[in-house]
Amino acid sequence: MLLALTFVPSALADSKRVKPADRAAINKLLDEFIPAVVEQKDLKHGWDLVAGVEKTVTYKEWLKGDTSVQTYPATGATFHGWLVNYSSPGDVGFDILLQPTNRKLGAWSFRAEAQKIGGKWRITTWYPVAEFAPAGQTQLVDGPNDFGAADSAATASALKGREPAWVLVVPLAFLVGAALVALSIGGARWARRRPAGATSRR
Repeated sequence: MLLALTFVPSALADSKRVKPADRAAINKLLDEFIPAVVEQKDLKHGWDLVAGVEKTVTYKEWLKGDTSVQTYPATGATFHGWLVNYSSPGDVGFDILLQPTNRKLGAWSFRAEAQKIGGKWRITTWYPVAEFAPAGQTQLVDGPNDFGAADSAATASALKGREPAWVLVVPLAFLVGAALVALSIGGARWARRRPAGATSRR
């Protein structure tokens, strides 16, 4: 049992390691991909930066802006602050938080995957997982179900359909309640199983 407890954290740590050369290559990829594709500033160049499910449309559709990538007006020129979810040779999954150029929007968190294909890193997965309220407003968070297909109108409706942050507490309350019920049932069963003379001896 002790071996398992010491092995699992080590395995998790190994799964999140990215070689410096790979991290540098993915940094460079994001510095090109986000302006070119996410902001749609250079879709022609962006076509060569994606693969997999992010390249399911035709090249003609892509150039018209009908991409499978969620658009967002990101600010900044470098995007190196991503957090690794998993990593294996030639395959890295990560989360990245982008800040907007438009003050009416809040920050968006994206989940992505980069794969090394033909010797070059490409974005193969890119979708939003959370939207935060703009600075100065009540902090509300949207989850993945609040986002539709990627299109140019997505950012215009970014302030609609927010769910209050307290709804995240509901699942936790349910789990605590279930635990209390289980303890109550266990206590009742234990009381029934006690010897009949236990109470009288007291």
